[in-house]
Amino acid sequence: MEINTILLGVLLVVAIAACAAVIWALSESVKTARSARTLADDLDARLVPLLDKADVTVDALNAELLRIDNIVSRIEEVTERVESTSRTVQGVANAPGEIVTDIADRVRRAWKNRQAESASVSESRRADASESGEAPEPPQAGEAPESPVWPTAVANPPEHPPTDAGPAAGDTTPF
Repeated sequence: MEINTILLGVLLVVAIAACAAVIWALSESVKTARSARTLADDLDARLVPLLDKADVTVDALNAELLRIDNIVSRIEEVTERVESTSRTVQGVANAPGEIVTDIADRVRRAWKNRQAESASVSESRRADASESGEAPEPPQAGEAPESPVWPTAVANPPEHPPTDAGPAAGDTTPF
């Protein structure tokens, strides 16, 4: 029987060791559970107010974005008004210059037409005079001289244009 007693003693030691291991594991599990509960309570105490603050911050950010959207809309309206006003002012400011340019173009065309008519009349008179053997007649009052009024190459150009240059006072050529 000796073996039975030895085996029983070894079995008893192993059973005590197993019970000690289970008790130790159980105590560690309880410590871990308490630590997890403390962590959860801390998170609950700190995280919920933090999430509430984040919610308030997001709401405030949305309100500011709406305000900024309103400001941008107003800026777009003002920009459109300024652009419209600028176009109007530009049209008003450019109108006199366009009118002057138009009048100058009309005067230039009338002047060129008048010179072309004078040149053709002078040429026909010269042709008539050369056929008849007579000297050419001087230009009549109101007619342009035979040579151009403003020659392209003048040795000593006058400081002021002659006062008789231009269409005659009785000229009714439309602009």
